[in-house]
Amino acid sequence: MEFLQDPALISPNIVYILLMAGLWLSATGTYIPGTGIAEIGGAGLILLTLYLLTLLSTNWIALILLIVGAAVFFILPLLKPGWIRIAEGGLLLQAGASFFLFANAAVSPILIIGGVLLAWVYHNTILKAILKQQSQLSSTQKDEFLVGTRGRVVAPIEDKGTVQVKGELWTARSTSRLAADTEIIVTEQNGLELKVEKAKRDETA
Repeated sequence: MEFLQDPALISPNIVYILLMAGLWLSATGTYIPGTGIAEIGGAGLILLTLYLLTLLSTNWIALILLIVGAAVFFILPLLKPGWIRIAEGGLLLQAGASFFLFANAAVSPILIIGGVLLAWVYHNTILKAILKQQSQLSSTQKDEFLVGTRGRVVAPIEDKGTVQVKGELWTARSTSRLAADTEIIVTEQNGLELKVEKAKRDETA
């Protein structure tokens, strides 16, 4: 591994770029699970970077804070899209820690600021679009899964009532009055509300 100790390769700026690339690839893997390509590439870059960091005067506390900041920014919106503003605070933590990453050297401020801006753009264009597409696909799949499913009326349906489908209670609407304990079939789903009709004998058999 003597080539890895080349002064050009272990310059703070190059190591910083490799570290951020590894974190970005790993984050991409959480948004596009299943392929394994991004995860393997990210893990490889991070391991390489950790080795190079041992050759430099690394501030390990700053490194931990940097990784935490990046993780907060990329992972929080994945858990709950409404947390994006909180997640953006992770970028500030990442940027602040980056300035103190090395004890006897410094990463270029232009590189740090540029990296933060690129991370923000990358998340709000590519990763956000992927997350939205996955959410829409998941919703469509769920709708298709419930449509055609049989259940039973729990609370009488005049215009709106309650039905039990697959062991769960749902708010339901019907064009006809349905008494309690009537067997129904789901014809449509709009979010958390179902549209149902009375099941025919051959459907309940």
